[in-house]
Amino acid sequence: MKIYPSLKIYLDKSPIHGLGVFASQPIKEGEIIEVCPVVDLGMSPNEPSTILIHYRFNWPQGINPEKQVVTVGFGMMYNHSNTPNASWRSNFENTSFEFYAVKDINPGDEIFVWYGDENYWSDGRQTTVVI
Repeated sequence: MKIYPSLKIYLDKSPIHGLGVFASQPIKEGEIIEVCPVVDLGMSPNEPSTILIHYRFNWPQGINPEKQVVTVGFGMMYNHSNTPNASWRSNFENTSFEFYAVKDINPGDEIFVWYGDENYWSDGRQTTVVI
């Protein structure tokens, strides 16, 4: 498996949430923005811990996760929005998350994903992370 970094995104200060991921080139709806391999934290989804609480994901993505992971690349830096322009899905073959556009994204736009409903916020997080 070879994964190349995307030249269509960059990390910068976000006027909304500290650091964020931004488009450097146009990104079309449905286009994969970034492929992020995941690293297993050795934790079950319901195991209480503050380790990387603001940066971890459930694997696989969806309603029946098996474990908690962190991503390599910019995966941990996408900020939350209730009206996101991107999302992510699990790629089982490569053990990675694929972040993809759910609408067209213009150069300079910050790329947002939806973290989840009240269940996401009920495990110890009070707000989104500000770095």
